[in-house]
Amino acid sequence: MGATVDTFKTAHQAVTGLLELVGSSKGQQRIDALNGLKEAVLAHIKDENRIIQEAIGKPDADGSFKSSAQGFLEELGDIAQSALLPFFDKYSSPDIVDSKEFMGDFSGIKGALSDRISFEEETFYPELEKLSY
Repeated sequence: MGATVDTFKTAHQAVTGLLELVGSSKGQQRIDALNGLKEAVLAHIKDENRIIQEAIGKPDADGSFKSSAQGFLEELGDIAQSALLPFFDKYSSPDIVDSKEFMGDFSGIKGALSDRISFEEETFYPELEKLSY
């Protein structure tokens, strides 16, 4: 495994841990965990975007990789804009994060992030490793 992919997988482990903490906490502790989750996810997305843009520009990146990488970036941006940012904006106070509505929305976000992590690790990261990431 490449060092970059190892770093990305470590970030995934941190996100997974924060998802569990959000699900098991309440009140201010849940807000703190949500803030940590938001920071971790957005930093990870920024790092992935930077590395993938760099990888697309490598001379040994073939057309198939470039196409899938561009799709990967577009999906990631769509997920962040349409789901993650609105979720984090909506749930920013202790009373609302302890509501039933929160748990329903959080369940969806948790599932989407878990699915995305699996996709990245099983499908996309092996392609990055071929380019020495």
